[in-house]
Amino acid sequence: MMAWTRRRFLGLAAGAAALAAVRPRAAGAAAGGDAQTIAALRALVRQRAIASGDPWVSMHVVLALGADVQGAGGPILDAVVARYATRTPKGGREWVGFPIHVEAHPNHFLEIMDAVGVPPARRFAAAGGAIGVDDLLAGAKALFSPTIAGPELSWTLSVFTAAMPPSADRFVNADGQTFTVAALVETAAQAAELGFADTVAAMRGAKAYGRSVLQTYACNGSHVLYGLYDALRHGYEAKGLRQRVRDLTRAAYFRLGAEVALIDQALASPAQQLNADAAKLQFLGHSIENLRYAERWGIYAPSAGERAACAAAERTLAEVVQRITSVHNLDALAASVPRAYRILLGDACHALHGLTSEAA
Repeated sequence: MMAWTRRRFLGLAAGAAALAAVRPRAAGAAAGGDAQTIAALRALVRQRAIASGDPWVSMHVVLALGADVQGAGGPILDAVVARYATRTPKGGREWVGFPIHVEAHPNHFLEIMDAVGVPPARRFAAAGGAIGVDDLLAGAKALFSPTIAGPELSWTLSVFTAAMPPSADRFVNADGQTFTVAALVETAAQAAELGFADTVAAMRGAKAYGRSVLQTYACNGSHVLYGLYDALRHGYEAKGLRQRVRDLTRAAYFRLGAEVALIDQALASPAQQLNADAAKLQFLGHSIENLRYAERWGIYAPSAGERAACAAAERTLAEVVQRITSVHNLDALAASVPRAYRILLGDACHALHGLTSEAA
């Protein structure tokens, strides 16, 4: 997701009280079960996210509703590629990719294409000639930069581990620098372990749960695990990765209740309800998406207590979605803080994707 942490989101209210000025509509009925929550999220995505016209939001719509989802002008995925893919000259030829200010994280859009099953042979009409998924992959390798920080490698891991098996993971970028995917996986794993260190300590009773470096990672630290799950899916097991990721996943289950309590503590005022709900939508939607993914692919088998914690998180998410879709004034949010509105729409797409993904 967009590089907009919960801390930065809360700063909107602290700086100018912009979200506090967005007054809620009259409260609706209490939230129902999963089917009602899914229906509400799907309606939100169809009615608001599709209409946004923002490429980052549009690609999240693709994640939530599939590669063939249609917008007013036709297939959304085709429109994003045609309008926003750029050609970058480097090393004597041109490479295709998406600018970082458009996709927010390196190889984010290509990762979404992989997640929804867009085949490598798929081609898109574009100015200057058709662009294939294989062209985007070649560009991702050629334009790869060693300056990408560990927490920002997750999307690249999903793409590269799918395309390059551990036995053939070496690639060279357009500057002639050689890399291995295994080394990128280890860098990302170490970043995840650093981010989760305080959470693990709290889980073990060594300290109280609170803010840490993890909340400074994209989307409240939720993305650092997804790329590691994909690495394991595609056979990357070096340096005890499977057990290390399982330990991190155990901490992610622990976070479900602890982080929600932290949000409630930080945003206790009724005037901050929209901020709190937006933070919970982001955290819970991404977390449920991650944990279902890990279970579905046999990476982690939750205990009975962890299943109960996830069920409680889904109930909290249902309450949040009910308020977002029927209590909070999203039109006022869109007018007063448009970037926060776009982030909320992207987070709704992640929540929908998570709730409609099958666990084991």
